[in-house]
Amino acid sequence: MRSRPPPTGRPVTEAALQGRYRDALALHRAGQLDAAEAGYRGILAARPKSFHALHMLGVLRGQRDDWAEAERLIAAAVQVDPNVAAAHANLGNARRLLGQRAAALDSYERSLRLQPANVGALKGRGLLLWELDRTEEALASYDTLLAVEPDYADGWIMRGACLDKLGRLEESIAAYRRALDFEHASDPEKVRYVLASMGGGEAPARSPVHYVRSLFDKYARRFDDHLVRQLRYRGPALVLEVLRPFLGEGLRDAVDLGCGTGLGGELLRPHAARLVGIDLSPKMLEEAGRKQVYDSLVEADMVAWLAGQRLTYDLAVAIDAFIYLGDLAPALAACRDALRPGGLFAFTIERSDGDAPRLLGSLRYAHPPGYVRQLAEAGGWRIESETAHALRQEDRQDVAGQLFVLRRVD
Repeated sequence: MRSRPPPTGRPVTEAALQGRYRDALALHRAGQLDAAEAGYRGILAARPKSFHALHMLGVLRGQRDDWAEAERLIAAAVQVDPNVAAAHANLGNARRLLGQRAAALDSYERSLRLQPANVGALKGRGLLLWELDRTEEALASYDTLLAVEPDYADGWIMRGACLDKLGRLEESIAAYRRALDFEHASDPEKVRYVLASMGGGEAPARSPVHYVRSLFDKYARRFDDHLVRQLRYRGPALVLEVLRPFLGEGLRDAVDLGCGTGLGGELLRPHAARLVGIDLSPKMLEEAGRKQVYDSLVEADMVAWLAGQRLTYDLAVAIDAFIYLGDLAPALAACRDALRPGGLFAFTIERSDGDAPRLLGSLRYAHPPGYVRQLAEAGGWRIESETAHALRQEDRQDVAGQLFVLRRVD
């Protein structure tokens, strides 16, 4: 379907504009965004203050992640007609995504004054209040939303998150489980993972791959500053320190597993003839590439990738990477096969008590040092070094870690 061209030689009638708007809207709903945008802009050329064209063109620009233009267009629409709740809700979404939190909250409140059960405003307002750590208010917003739309799975997920933050564990578990009742839950694997971290299910052998990738894609730009300056991260420096006695052994080829933005690579670079970085997150690899310390960077799951690298490396490091693996046996076996005889593997773990790995409420795994020792001794490794360290801080408290250096023995 094509948007109708404007007639020539005479003023455009209201009926013609309405027809062109219906055509553009149909194209929009069909996902033909280029044609829909042309239709909306054609209407605005003839009628610059068309509320519907301004509003829907703004929605479309938001779909294309052009939130500044979306905000400008939808703000112009509500100037034309300030009495449409959906427009205020969409304006709130654009402002929230631009970081204009006070203005976004005002837009959501205006929407709800016009229509107290507006689902879009309740969703956006709940999320914004969550981001602002106004958790009780966020919970109230989600409760209102779920009274209107009780089968909204993501609303139950966010209700569970609010209740968890408020320390209401059993209610939180019940909310997450309720989300799994609906086939359209956005990420059931992650929901089950969260439930497991709360004691509401069995922990998987590792974090969901798409969860880790998405987490670090979002975190990449601020990763170095946040981790080093705010969390006082020391992992790479600690690994280099414990490796110093071994660096004269001619470690020609090295691989940095879960390399992230390259904080470890910067320290390893002077000690390796060839340095390869592996990470799941393309955004983290972009940041690592800017440091220009790796000979190559690979977007891959480290355990699966190692399986194809037999007898290739003299040194492997995994700094703060095992917090997303529960069962470390596959990683240790794959890494051993990738190393040449006598090769070294240095890695950190977040330390826990007990006999087995544990999924924490932080959605990270902690491992008992004794568990790692057993795997090493049974898997063809010799423990060259084992030291306890504070790897970083969380909530201004040191995170207890353990640093191992293993050597492949044949």
